[in-house]
Amino acid sequence: MKKFACRYAVVQFVPYSETGEFANVGVVLMCPETGYFGFQLQTRKYARVTAFFDELKSPVYLTAIKIIQGELTRIGEAMANAPSTGRVDHLREMFTALVHPREAIIRFGTARAVLTDSPKQELKRLFDHYVDRSFATPEYVEMAIEKRLKALLGNLQLSQPFRAEKIGDDEVHARFPLVQRRGELFRKVIKPFNLTQSEPNGIFDHGDAWVQKIRRLRKKNLLPDDVMFAVEGPPTTDAKRYAAFMEICTELKHVEVLAVDATEEERIAEFASI
Repeated sequence: MKKFACRYAVVQFVPYSETGEFANVGVVLMCPETGYFGFQLQTRKYARVTAFFDELKSPVYLTAIKIIQGELTRIGEAMANAPSTGRVDHLREMFTALVHPREAIIRFGTARAVLTDSPKQELKRLFDHYVDRSFATPEYVEMAIEKRLKALLGNLQLSQPFRAEKIGDDEVHARFPLVQRRGELFRKVIKPFNLTQSEPNGIFDHGDAWVQKIRRLRKKNLLPDDVMFAVEGPPTTDAKRYAAFMEICTELKHVEVLAVDATEEERIAEFASI
């Protein structure tokens, strides 16, 4: 099957030029040979973006996305109407002009090349990877939460630090990345917990496994009283996934686990410090 050379760039949201921090929010892709131009922007699952820039109100993001969506639509129309003479070179120039470095709330990453037999499918694959982070398994996401929590707890300068520990016996046990000891006794547990799976069933599968594990540990009095799960959940706008997330949080409460939003750093710090 024939492969087509395409160029693409990741769309980046940069609300604060002073820090240079950005989030990937879309992908644009162009195939000079076929004339294909396509783009995909994050217009649905954007809570993760606005949560990262916690001082930012969601209308700022949505307005910026609406503006770039209009610009990309116009570019697509212009490419479709490009003259046949010298068309390939003309399309390349238009794409280069589109993704040139700019000082704006929406910018483009470095243009890259890719070979594919389907530019449209390649656009979706790139979006899934760079924006929806298809590589980000539940374990990957929880490692990212864990990294943030370790930095937070490290700044508290606790006399009894949190460390990774295996809690349980030969019959039932679990490894937790953040456990505080007092002598030989486990005092507190903090677990990063990802409930952002793409489908409600995935949220239930991951949540149920840990609810059952905690229930068994509680039944055998192997856990300390103070157990917190720092949870990352789906956006409230995704009704089915959010309902599954809330059901798991309720079940965690029933097994005496304090479930808090992973971004509530003050609350997590207070729990760790008391």
